[in-house]
Formats: sequence, structure tokens, C-alpha cells
Amino acid sequence: MPPSPNFLIFITDHTNAQALRPQSQCRTPNLDALAERGARIEGMYTVNAICSPSRATLMTGMHPSTHGVWDCTHTQRREWVDVRGYPFWSERLAAAGYTCGHFGKWHVEQSGKLDQYGFLEYDPDGSAKLKARARRLEITKPGYRDYLMAGVDDEPPATHQAVDKGIDFVRRHGGDGPFVCVVSTAEPHDPYVPPASFLDTYDIDSIELSPTAHEDVAAKPEVVRRMAQIWEGLTDADWRLARACYFATVSFLDAEVGRAVDALEEAGVAEDTVVLFLSDHGDMLGAHGLATKGIGTPYEEVYNIPLVACGPGIAAQGSLPHRTSMVDLAPTLCDLAGAQPLAGGQGRSLRPVLDGTADPAEWTSAYAEFYGQRFVYTQRIVWEGPWKYVFSPGGADELYNLDEDPEERHNLAGDAASRERLEAMATAMWRKVKEIGDESLLHSHYATLRTAPVGPLVAD
Repeated sequence: MPPSPNFLIFITDHTNAQALRPQSQCRTPNLDALAERGARIEGMYTVNAICSPSRATLMTGMHPSTHGVWDCTHTQRREWVDVRGYPFWSERLAAAGYTCGHFGKWHVEQSGKLDQYGFLEYDPDGSAKLKARARRLEITKPGYRDYLMAGVDDEPPATHQAVDKGIDFVRRHGGDGPFVCVVSTAEPHDPYVPPASFLDTYDIDSIELSPTAHEDVAAKPEVVRRMAQIWEGLTDADWRLARACYFATVSFLDAEVGRAVDALEEAGVAEDTVVLFLSDHGDMLGAHGLATKGIGTPYEEVYNIPLVACGPGIAAQGSLPHRTSMVDLAPTLCDLAGAQPLAGGQGRSLRPVLDGTADPAEWTSAYAEFYGQRFVYTQRIVWEGPWKYVFSPGGADELYNLDEDPEERHNLAGDAASRERLEAMATAMWRKVKEIGDESLLHSHYATLRTAPVGPLVAD
């Protein structure tokens, strides 16, 4: 391989490994071609089920418990979710003579000043999502904003423009020394909104449901049983539409990868460029009756992510069973680039896996962390007169009449006769949340966070 290969890196959001496997109904001809020329690591795992912690790990080679990002950066105060000045692999490559560009979703830290991390050119807002203009699948619940799950648009997502910028970067810098071009996408994050031209290639009625779509979750943790209620109103046809829209969005991304790879050929740098495709985490897509990711979704659909790699130094091996982790990607990039290693990095280079010299027996484990997202597995407690309500999103809510049950023996939260009181107490909680400025909890309208009896809009 050249001493300093170029890198074209696609970082997607919500792509699970299952969607890219050969037996999947999701069509990805460009990624399949890259995997045939190089490798598809089947045992790649994210370190966290949401974007910012996993993306911070991707950049630093450290676990969330070390780098300090435990929730999405746009939901918390900076001092609560901060990478604390740890070095990024992009800084190491810039110091080694690479010209680095980043186009599209960032969500690693809050400044948005990527030049502080070695990127000469960047556009951290280039992958904003469009709203569905046509067919729509929405989830409703009292007190929460209507939630768009899937739909179709007549225009491509803004990622198309991010890829355009990446292609322009390759054309301008190809041949002028080693470069890194990162294209980071918001897709296929929910809402799943592909261009109509891609959804039209799928027969929605033939889309297969997850094998566990109708699984009885009675034996699952309480939080899973509670989350399943969010989606219980969806029909099989709804799930097929959602999965088809998701697959079509991934197919759109596959076409964008094809455009960027063609640009490498046109610039005459394809043979000197390592191409990587990965995701920050996956998506449940109906497995266990759940969708999206985050709290209560520790399953393979969310944690097993794709890693497709090809280019100089990467042997044509096809699918590999090695189990590895996102924490290994930063040291891999530094190693392949011949750059200085990251001090304090907690991963190891995948280079022996990629070049075919690794002992599979040494690649059998992975590790992940999760901190409850905005809920932080915490509680909110409200007393009003004889009544006490405990909002416990990481467990089971509790409702007690302390006059009649001072020892709190009889939890009435699941009692139909107490439903009105439960909602009244939840409303009181949201009013207090609004009064004291608990903004993170107050604005938690995302799909997997909608587990209160009623939502925060009741505070209005």
C-alpha cells in the first residue's frame, strides 16, 4: 500500500448490519461491490446506541465513560457532554500532512468548529433532513408532538449536497498529497424519507417483517414492554412501509457512495484511496416490536453495525466474522496513515484484520456502554395531597395514596380506575419540569422517549 493512502469515509446514522447483508431485501449494489473488492466485517459493534457518544468514540478511540459524551450534544449543556480536549484521529492525520475535509452531520461536540480538530474544510450542517411531502406514517400520543416515522419525498435529502461537496473536495485535492474526505449523513435516521424514485423500486407488499415483530415481550425488561406500547398501534402494512422506506433510504445512500467512488476514478486516485462505510449505530426496524434506538434497545439490530472497507492494504476477503468495536477505528486510521498514535486510545488497529493476517481467535469480543440518554435512568417524584407519583423511565412508574397506603405497598400506576389520577400527577410533574427549566426532559419528544402517561405539552 502507499505510505500515505487517501481516505474516503462514509459515516451514516442508524444503518444496522443486517440491512447490508447479502440476504437482506435492502439493495446496495455499490457497497456489495466494495465488499467484494475488500472486506465486510460482520462483527463490528458500536459503543453506544445514540449518535454523539458513538461519534465521539469514532474520533477519539475512547469509550464514552472516558471522553465524557454520554448523550446527544444538542440536548445537554456543554460541560455535561464534552470530549474534554482529547485528541482526534483527524488532528493526527493533519499533522502527518493530510488535507482533511468533513461534510455533513457532525454531532461530536457543540462548537461546530471542525478546524480545531484538523479539518481544513467542513460543513457540519450539510445533511439536514427533509420532511415527507407525500405518503406519511405518523405516531400520535396525547401531550406529545405528532411523530413522523416514515414517508416519501420528491427530492433527494440534503445529503446529496454533502456528497457534492465531498466530490468537489476530492477533485480539488486529489493528486496534491494525501487527503481525508469524510461524508457524514443524517440518513437513514428516522423519519425514513427516501426519494420517491428509490422507494418505487421496492414492492412494499413483499417486504418481510422482522422475525420477532410479533414476539411477546412479557419476559423482556419493563422498559422494553413500555416502549413496545409506543408502536403497538402499527399494522403489518405500516411496518412494511417503514421498512421499505428505510431500505430505500439506504439504497439512496448506496447510490451516493457510487457517485463518490466514481469521482475517485475520475480524479485518478481510486487505487490510492481507502474507502470505508460505517454507521454510528443501528435501528430496531420492528424487532421485538420496537423501532429506532436508544433506551431499552440493547439488541443486535442497534449495536451490530456495518463496516465495509476496500482499497490499498485491504485484502479481498469478503465477509469476515471477526468481532470488533468502533473504538478500534481511530487507531486503525492512524495506523494506515502512518500517523502518530492517539495517546490514551482504548482500541487497537484493525490493520491485521483488514490485511488478512489477524488470528480470528484474538478478535472475539466487543464492549459497549449506555447511560440512559436524556432519562439517565433517573426518577422524578411528585407529591400532591395524599398522592405520590414516581416517574421512572428506566423501570416502572409508581402511584400511591399515602393516606390509604402509607407503606406504599399497592402501586396503582397500572390500575385502570386510577388512570385519571395518574395523568393528573404526570401533568403536575411536567408543569414542575417546565417551571424549574429542566429543558432536556421538557423537550424529549423523540420516539423512544415517549413513555410518560402524557407528554410535556400538557404543561402548556
